[in-house]
Amino acid sequence: GRESLERVARARLSILFLFLLFLLFSVRAEDDDDDDTFTFTRVIMGGSQSGERAMEVSDAGELQRETGFTAEEMQALQRTFHSICNRKEADGVIHRSELKEALGFHDSMFIDRIFRIFDRDENGVIDFREFIRAMAIFSENGSLEEKLKFSFQIWDVDEDGYISREELYRSVGASLFENDVKVSEDQLFELVDATFAAVDVDGDGRIGMSDYARMVESNPSLLNFMTV
Repeated sequence: GRESLERVARARLSILFLFLLFLLFSVRAEDDDDDDTFTFTRVIMGGSQSGERAMEVSDAGELQRETGFTAEEMQALQRTFHSICNRKEADGVIHRSELKEALGFHDSMFIDRIFRIFDRDENGVIDFREFIRAMAIFSENGSLEEKLKFSFQIWDVDEDGYISREELYRSVGASLFENDVKVSEDQLFELVDATFAAVDVDGDGRIGMSDYARMVESNPSLLNFMTV
């Protein structure tokens, strides 16, 4: 059961992981400035939805200190952000369709979950701050708690703090679809049952954060893919 969950968890985030891996390694490959200050002077924050507000240099510095990224990493991530947000609408924010295209996803629940987690203020777009903060979780500066919460949210579709059998069934199905893996409905149900048998220790029919944390503690490799 746990081995099955681990395989599916890895499959579920494999595309996202490769994308983030590319982003952060691209960032480090472009380190050509020894200045530790984030020097860009203007980043559009929200385009038309925020009155084309500019991020002040002081705000950018605060974001850099908060996330632990170097100046070079911030600059490279800024370029990446703009390459994504300008795919369809040059409005300074990332829309769902732009993120889906950048990640090469099918139009499934998977992209909805990723987008929802990145979009912290739930206004339907991802601005630069949200992008950088989400990327920071996957960096070596991201805490175990942040990685745990992010991965748990992938499965907690209705965001009630628990993973139900239905949510796990739908999430695993979406994961396999994204990875072009075909299994029968019976096999999918067997996987869900095996997962709950192994993880739902108190037998209440749902997986809470404490259940999930115990599973990860017993299988730390589950979160290895979340540190780049």
